[in-house]
Amino acid sequence: MVEKKDVIDGWPLETGDYAVGDAQCPVAVVTLGSKMNEEIVEAGAAIAGPLHTENLGIEKLVTNTISNPNLRFLIICGSEVQGHITGKTLEALYENGIDPDTKSIIGSPGAIPFVENLTVEAVERFQKQMSIISMINNENISDISEKIKECIANDPGAYDDDAMIIHLNEKEEDETEEETEYDQLGMTSNATMDKSSLYLTGIETRIRLMQSEIKEIGSIEKFNNGYYSGKIEGIVIGFIITLIFMLLTFWSLRL
Repeated sequence: MVEKKDVIDGWPLETGDYAVGDAQCPVAVVTLGSKMNEEIVEAGAAIAGPLHTENLGIEKLVTNTISNPNLRFLIICGSEVQGHITGKTLEALYENGIDPDTKSIIGSPGAIPFVENLTVEAVERFQKQMSIISMINNENISDISEKIKECIANDPGAYDDDAMIIHLNEKEEDETEEETEYDQLGMTSNATMDKSSLYLTGIETRIRLMQSEIKEIGSIEKFNNGYYSGKIEGIVIGFIITLIFMLLTFWSLRL
């Protein structure tokens, strides 16, 4: 039997739209833009819930994950959140980490992928503790349930280090409207980036998304053109072979 650790009081530490099952189960599930919390917890997950934002939402997810060493697998499923691209952003966080100066998630396709309240150490703990299973855009409960069972069967046991506690900064009651806007985007009121930098970063990210979509459309168009050309070529070859066969038949009858 694999080793487990006692779960800290008050876990999950951060509030959110999620359901909680057996806290010693090794599997956490993120359903992105879909909501199927109860069904997934019933399938055996320790915690399951959607992820709508690529900043504060990811901060809460990492906080709740690394504060429970029993969690070893993170299944990313459900419909991708357009614009925020939270699924791919979460994968980028796991694969690339964050820039220590700007706190931006390296390689994220999301619009504003800043995790201002997370330390580099917290992200590294997340990377070491968890294994990511990508099922983005899959909403099939049966598929997800099977993957949960597979993870439980391969449970490596609790992570060696104890729970890592991160306290996310709360908004002040007397904050200005501009500060509120920043906080809703996952930035703290004392963010180091000015407003113009934030907008420029968002624009650059949108451009990257457009370039990626253009490449994808180009690939599809190239495939379609190749398929159409091949189809026409096949018809012409078939016509020529048929014509030759008819001519041979005609000459054989004359003889």
